[in-house]
Amino acid sequence: MLMKKNHKVYNNKYKAVILTAGVGSRINEITKTIPKSMIKINGKYIFEYILENLNKAKIKEVIFVVGYKANILQPKLKKKCDELGMKLKIVVSKKYKTTNTMYSLWLARNYLKSDFIFLHGDLIFSFKMLYKFINFPHKNSVLVDKREPKDWDDAMKIISSNYLLKYMSKSISLNEMDGVAIGMYKFNKQGSSILFKTIGKLIRGGHTKNWVSEALNIISKKININIQTSKYVWADVDNLVDLKSANRIIKNMEFV
Repeated sequence: MLMKKNHKVYNNKYKAVILTAGVGSRINEITKTIPKSMIKINGKYIFEYILENLNKAKIKEVIFVVGYKANILQPKLKKKCDELGMKLKIVVSKKYKTTNTMYSLWLARNYLKSDFIFLHGDLIFSFKMLYKFINFPHKNSVLVDKREPKDWDDAMKIISSNYLLKYMSKSISLNEMDGVAIGMYKFNKQGSSILFKTIGKLIRGGHTKNWVSEALNIISKKININIQTSKYVWADVDNLVDLKSANRIIKNMEFV
């Protein structure tokens, strides 16, 4: 089913940043030769699914933070963005082997001084999921699945109160958790400024191996970070089990 044409998408001011710098060591049977975002699912690269959904949402400016096998990924990204008529900026992380998502996001800070959406580069999602997240009225937000995760140890669990983020960690217990962060975040200009000031302070303190959640836990005490829940199917491809699951469920996702 197509989204109705008269549905308004409040997105003309959004940029999207996609983090694809990591080695993907948990699925190194495939990533020995390609970066994780170039894994093919149902005949198409992961990054292609991401770009096509962003394009359908009228987001025309994207920033990719690349690192591992960047020389292979960059021309593929350029070709796809040219095909879709999207403006592409590539930021290269030279320290991808020793850093994590917080550092990767920090590298893109000069391009993210206003409203932006932040996505993990191994995320498979439907257009409807993205559409509803964009139109969610709260501007500083995290998308959450309230169902129990299949990959418990690696899932980024959250604790919330009155639909506001209180804490994020992979070590949160089942009894404590209120859901799992899907890997899609949204910030307005104010939220962006506070986020990057916080990340900068952490990095200057030597915290370069942290996930973005480290900074979000700090800023959630300063500003409201709203929780939007989603029941749409999605997948993040961290291992071969995830890949099998993604191939299985992708045919049921609504990409058009």
